[in-house]
Amino acid sequence: MNIIEKLITEFDQQMLKAIQLGESLKISRPAEDIRNVVISGIGGSGIGGSITKSLTVNDLEIPIEVIKSYEIPKYVDKHTLLIASSYSGTTEETLAAVALAGVRGAKIACVTTGGKLYDIATKKGYGIAKIPQEEPCPRAYLGYSLIQQMYLLIHYQLISNNYRNQLKSAYTLINEQKETIKQMAEDIAEQLHNRLPIIYTDNNLNPLAVRFQQQINENAKQFCHVNVFPEMNHNELVGWVHPQHILHNTAVVLVNSTFNNPRVNLRMKICKGIFSKITDRILEIDLEGTSLVEQTFYFIHLTDWVSYYLALKNDVDPYQIKVIDFLKSELAKI
Repeated sequence: MNIIEKLITEFDQQMLKAIQLGESLKISRPAEDIRNVVISGIGGSGIGGSITKSLTVNDLEIPIEVIKSYEIPKYVDKHTLLIASSYSGTTEETLAAVALAGVRGAKIACVTTGGKLYDIATKKGYGIAKIPQEEPCPRAYLGYSLIQQMYLLIHYQLISNNYRNQLKSAYTLINEQKETIKQMAEDIAEQLHNRLPIIYTDNNLNPLAVRFQQQINENAKQFCHVNVFPEMNHNELVGWVHPQHILHNTAVVLVNSTFNNPRVNLRMKICKGIFSKITDRILEIDLEGTSLVEQTFYFIHLTDWVSYYLALKNDVDPYQIKVIDFLKSELAKI
């Protein structure tokens, strides 16, 4: 069994372990002094921050932001909770952000397997949500990083305890529908093969579309495009004219959620008719689950399988990311 296939197969168990880890966290600092939240992370570790924001932004009573660079916002100070997420614990951008936040007196909590980030957190007494160090493949461990970030917000009393039950229900949903999800994913991959996937969601699901894009990029070694409603209706829609030979060979993916804005659903319906005049490949994915948390994990698991089956159809190794390894090695020389 390919490593990526194994990791995707075990996603429900990863979720279960992550929930158990989250429940056992020894962090219970009151939220009175926390006036904003900043999540720092890159790539496979960073996308969890974007999804955490999308899941909690309407529950949080304070601002939350995600940064994916070396810098941190000027407003970061002693009233900020900075969550640093780095699977390896050696991500240079995240380490730089932690160093800056530490100078400014921010409250810092780290999600990592170890490395320099863990050493710094231990030395300085930062909060730590330590996750298991398994395969060196951060993108496959989104369950760990995302769920730990959610639990940190719970333990800091920034979001409702209801998220605990929603996470557990999401695990049950994935566990019960594993085989159905795999079959659906294989069908979707067939329709995306030899096409340029264009993924459209409601704005509140944008991080999920980006995650899908990233998995297609890294696992299937295939290009992909993402945009959101209603923003794309004010610019990108006009671009659905040229180059015709590329647009004819696209596969449009529309994501349907019960949490879509009703006006977005109407926009999608109208645009589907516009797209159908240009491409003959339009797919709709209906998200399962009663909560946004359940629908989020359903989409993650489904699209992870899509990217894996697409890798097989593209005859590529879904595990290797040689070009990223090359980039990191070149940067290390400077």
